[in-house]
Amino acid sequence: MAPPLYIAPPERLRDRLAARLRAGALDTALANGAPSEAGSSLALRARRLTRAPSRRKLARSIEELIRDADHAEGRWHLHVGPLTERVSAATAELTVLAEKLAEPAPVCARGVAEAVLLLTDGTGPLYNARCQTSVRARAASAAAHLSLAA
Repeated sequence: MAPPLYIAPPERLRDRLAARLRAGALDTALANGAPSEAGSSLALRARRLTRAPSRRKLARSIEELIRDADHAEGRWHLHVGPLTERVSAATAELTVLAEKLAEPAPVCARGVAEAVLLLTDGTGPLYNARCQTSVRARAASAAAHLSLAA
């Protein structure tokens, strides 16, 4: 027997505002496996994350990250940026993640949210040398969770 289909609730202004204002918290919830049907703002955020243009933009950001890390060796930066040695060590996993994000096939919001957090969380392994998690592990996890079967 097929699982029941979920019909998204109508979008209300309040839900759209909550989805924008609470994007970080909603991304964290989705990355941790919260079902996107659990709440209207969560469902809206999941829908925004999984749209093809959003995913392509995220894929381009990952590709730029890899390209910049390749050219940043030995340069001195005045801003806090990604840890280039961690990006270089995770090039294969990041490339797979970018490729999967750019594919036109539907994806699971959890994987996209994990990718967003990987790129934006200043306390995560991409920016924080004290973070014990590896960029490779986070990128591989995000790529694995993009599959709708995951």
